[in-house]
Amino acid sequence: MRAWRIYGEGDMRLDVVPDPVPPPGWVTVRVCVVQPSITETLLFQGVKTYLHATVAAAIARGPAPLFGHEFSGVVSCLGAGVDCLAVGDRVAARGSHPEGIVGFDYPGALAEQIVVPASLLARLPATVTHSEGAVVQALTDAVAAVDAAGPLAGRSVAVIGQGAMGLSCLQVARAAGAQTLIAIAKREASLVLARRFGAHLTVNATTEDVVAAVRAATHGRGVDVVFETAGGPVEQGLAGDATLAQAAALVRDAGTVVGVAFHGDGTFLPYGLFRFRGIRYLFPSLMDRALFENTVALLGSGAVDVKPMVTHVLQGLEQIPQAFALTADKARHGLINPAQVVVSQD
Repeated sequence: MRAWRIYGEGDMRLDVVPDPVPPPGWVTVRVCVVQPSITETLLFQGVKTYLHATVAAAIARGPAPLFGHEFSGVVSCLGAGVDCLAVGDRVAARGSHPEGIVGFDYPGALAEQIVVPASLLARLPATVTHSEGAVVQALTDAVAAVDAAGPLAGRSVAVIGQGAMGLSCLQVARAAGAQTLIAIAKREASLVLARRFGAHLTVNATTEDVVAAVRAATHGRGVDVVFETAGGPVEQGLAGDATLAQAAALVRDAGTVVGVAFHGDGTFLPYGLFRFRGIRYLFPSLMDRALFENTVALLGSGAVDVKPMVTHVLQGLEQIPQAFALTADKARHGLINPAQVVVSQD
């Protein structure tokens, strides 16, 4: 089969490699759609972000079948002992597992076929396309974030950032029963989508006073929960730690801030703002099978709609480098979701 392998920083090559054979408890999946994550595009450029040491070690050992943990496909072969799936099942994956991470600890889906633990897969409902299925892994982060926040029924929620993760958090919070949804972003196009996805109020952070707008909308009280999805290294085009202070200004006393954005090895938390107002700062819940199945169910029921976020779909495994290039500079190219590549048809 053909698979992309990483030879060094910025150097990927399409090689012919042996067809994978699933060990006991694993399955072979024919890849239908795959998309690079933002983290993978940064790692490919040599940025020292999450899992950089793992990537560097893999490349040092030789050409590495790295990346590609956001994908969907069709089961083509079962390893011994697998009885939860059948050949022909349409499946989506979550990327991490106690045994390792797809595309990092073992080969990823930038290939015609991939072998993964059966426990990492869930059947796709007939209503969910492979394009939507490739978004499942990223969507699990939004589901985990909303789970961490606790019951949202009747509560007010603000989401800082309306990229793929922010728009997903917005929709999952709506599905969880949030009464008031406020979307905050710098791009008007993202706010248009946020309104389409159920935001009751949208605030353009480029032209409006975000704190004043949210405080006015909540009669000076602040929202119950803030999902912070925009922070991270400024050199990567993110908001730094400014959105953490903004989150503290938006949330009510004894409210909750869920840190969805990844800030690398550390960042500045405005300790006094959080400590003396009793604000809880939480991370998304650890992904388990129940949350994974709930993610797929939200897509299947239509409660979450990722189709409008997928704007760039390329045809053929040969287009993987172009998908990386587009995804690495999403704002300039007008992307919200990463660029997708159709590897094979269902």
